[in-house]
Amino acid sequence: MTTIVEAALSSPVYRVPERDDLPDIQNIDAAAFRDRYPYFVLRQLLEAHSSRCVVAVEPGNDGDGDGTVVGYALTIGEGARAWLISLAVSRDRRGRGYGRGLLQHTVQVCLEAGVDELLLTVDPKNTPAKTLFEEFGFVVHDRDERYFGDDEPRDVLLYKLHRVPDPLPAVVSENGYPGT
Repeated sequence: MTTIVEAALSSPVYRVPERDDLPDIQNIDAAAFRDRYPYFVLRQLLEAHSSRCVVAVEPGNDGDGDGTVVGYALTIGEGARAWLISLAVSRDRRGRGYGRGLLQHTVQVCLEAGVDELLLTVDPKNTPAKTLFEEFGFVVHDRDERYFGDDEPRDVLLYKLHRVPDPLPAVVSENGYPGT
């Protein structure tokens, strides 16, 4: 039987990655992708874009964010368009909602940064990933049969972030009443 305390401790913490997270991120990346990023590339991506990246961490015994990194999302870009260039969850932690949580936190980070469009690529045969992205609201924007070279097709998916526009300032006439 799971107690309330145990359930609370198992809830992931989503946060910006730290340098100490890099070995865990590299291990997850290496297990998830055939063409993994070299260590130095991951380090430079995190150093250059860490404010738009997210890690999922299973908290340690004290419930803080210093536990085990179980997933990551790397997002790059400036201005209104960003690319989610990698998202992966440890094989032994899949199916627990970490991927969806990483997407939700990535979108929130992008909203706060003023991003309007989030793009990513996915192998059309990677049904679990494609299903996750489409259920989240991503739509197929393009397909490239040679995105990463011969026999390396990718679907380019697009997610339009729905930012709430700033309210229009009230126009007040000289008498203090709204007017034009």
